[in-house]
Amino acid sequence: MRTTLDIPEELLRNVTDILGIKKKNEAVRIALSDFVRRRRRRQLLSLRGKLAIEDLTREMEDAEIADAKGRH
Repeated sequence: MRTTLDIPEELLRNVTDILGIKKKNEAVRIALSDFVRRRRRRQLLSLRGKLAIEDLTREMEDAEIADAKGRH
């Protein structure tokens, strides 16, 4: 889906630098995906004590890093 966004140039440059990629649309996609993942994880962890769940944060991050390396 195409969308026009007004993103501050410095912010976008920071994201592309941190991610080590040049494509702006890919940087925005990755940043948004990461934001959603972190928020969902926070919501899930807020259920701690209410449900029997195990914190697999480290394992999830390691798997995502491995997956991202495989895509680049």
